[in-house]
Amino acid sequence: MRNGTHHPHDFLVEKLGLGRIRSLAIIGMGKNAGKTTVLNHILRAARKADCGRILAVTSIGLDGEEEDLVTGGVKPRIWIEEGTIVATAGASLSRCDATMEILAMTGIHTAAGEVAVARARSRGYVELAGPSIAGDLAECERICREIERDCLYLVDGALSRKSSAGGGLTESVVLAAGAANATSAEELARETARQVSFLTLPPIGEEEGEILRRVMRDHPCHRAIFLPAESLAGGGAASGRSLALPSLAGAGSEVAEALKDGDRVLLLRGAVTDRVVESLLSRSAFAEMVLVAEDGTRFFLSDRIIARMKQRSVSLAVLYRLSLPLICVNPTGRGGESINRDSLLEAIRRAVDVPVVDLGPALV
Repeated sequence: MRNGTHHPHDFLVEKLGLGRIRSLAIIGMGKNAGKTTVLNHILRAARKADCGRILAVTSIGLDGEEEDLVTGGVKPRIWIEEGTIVATAGASLSRCDATMEILAMTGIHTAAGEVAVARARSRGYVELAGPSIAGDLAECERICREIERDCLYLVDGALSRKSSAGGGLTESVVLAAGAANATSAEELARETARQVSFLTLPPIGEEEGEILRRVMRDHPCHRAIFLPAESLAGGGAASGRSLALPSLAGAGSEVAEALKDGDRVLLLRGAVTDRVVESLLSRSAFAEMVLVAEDGTRFFLSDRIIARMKQRSVSLAVLYRLSLPLICVNPTGRGGESINRDSLLEAIRRAVDVPVVDLGPALV
């Protein structure tokens, strides 16, 4: 840690609990947020601490390539040690410097080929091209745990409407915030605070959560679950209504039409956006209730929409609570210039109640 007295790996092992947690996602607030650099720091920290655990690593999308396919700029590569398990697509597997032994094929297909689970038989650089759907990420974890039951499952991810690092997939997240994602320190601080407010949302009550999970198990393809007041009154087998949708995207009007007076909880499975909530706000029934997402990575709401929801006494909650132990800041701007890191860190620290650090370059 560049502004501390401890080595970064000591700090990360303690702060993130690398010796005890099962899974961790590094999620970036935008492109060039520094999440791959953070992943390298975490990999190095686990290696130096010698926690006695095998690491299993995958990515949402493509990471670890030598050159940014969009900008053409140089990107940090991902270094792993011998024994590390990697879930990556076939085309990326062939570009790994480390010698890889394929242990299983997942049946999950990406633009770069089918995702394989492989073990590194030597140290070296790897390219990660993992699945983009949360359910497929969970399947990769299941296969990794068949191979190494106590592995630490690491996901290099992003805040994206398409995919999620959460939904019960990981128990902890590290947020990567980069100066390239904003025009000023103040703007980055505001956006970071907004994301922190979502990532640290409280879980829905235990009774409501159990009902929602039961409906999800019974109807895995349903994207909206409604709990009316009478289902929460106790006595008998409480249940809720659910709505079958291929996707939540573009289905806001259908969800709104299904909403009834007296509904007190609404779970939406997918990206909860302004457009979806706008449709709900068109209904008077959308009031004095709780809007629930699977976890805080699924909310993409503006301050304007949140204010309108508050006027209706609509609060936010999650089905799966996430732990957010750390925010890592990348002070490099969009053009590669270095922003004043001290003022950047101070601006974000004033805006959030989560430890904020600049880990510096990942020297692997």
